[in-house]
Amino acid sequence: MKEVKIEKCPYCGGEELQESNVSCMVGGVCVDNGAVRRAILFATVCRDCGSVVRLFCKTPENLYPKKERRE
Repeated sequence: MKEVKIEKCPYCGGEELQESNVSCMVGGVCVDNGAVRRAILFATVCRDCGSVVRLFCKTPENLYPKKERRE
């Protein structure tokens, strides 16, 4: 996974950003074999205005193997 570096909030210009896990999981069912795939979501939040600047999954391979993902 490529590292994304966000240094400023695009909404207020704040520079104090905090990464935190979100209390939910994303998932799906594999069409081929019915296996359930899950991954935890994380958010980058601006501590000045509270905006969620980025929502992401650190382990996208848990949801879809690289060959199934779009480039």
